[in-house]
Amino acid sequence: MKQNKKIREELEEKYGKGCMFKKAKIEKKIEEKTTIKTYKKFLQEKKYTGKAIKLYESQMNLHHLQHRSEGGETTVENGAVINSLAHMYIHSLSREQEEFINNELREYKRQADEIKVVFVDEDIEPDFELRAMQFEIREKEKGEYNRAKEKQELEKLTRDIVER
Repeated sequence: MKQNKKIREELEEKYGKGCMFKKAKIEKKIEEKTTIKTYKKFLQEKKYTGKAIKLYESQMNLHHLQHRSEGGETTVENGAVINSLAHMYIHSLSREQEEFINNELREYKRQADEIKVVFVDEDIEPDFELRAMQFEIREKEKGEYNRAKEKQELEKLTRDIVER
């Protein structure tokens, strides 16, 4: 268990706190794919109340993308941080349906890694569009997207570029 907590904390440091299942918008992708029982249907079947849902969604777990029983190790590469309710949901599905979700989680991590690589080298000044993208992504991840704040930030960046 200590290993799971350590890896979960490393994942949170690398990808930010919060449920990757929610961040990757997998719930919506499942609704579009009619062959998998939806998250909402799962909640209805379990008859969870609003309090229980809030509690389970606030508790984060380490989910192994490749099952430990199939040789999956407890590593950052093989892990995803998801809330307890999403974890129960994923494990209620068949293995092939679960693999669809695991692939979506892998893709989310891959895309997040690519975005962060762009801004790693501080010697290279990112251009205006990249700065705007970085700001938008950061604000959306926080869940506090503010159009007025974005506009002010972009105007400031524009002034900085013009003054150079």
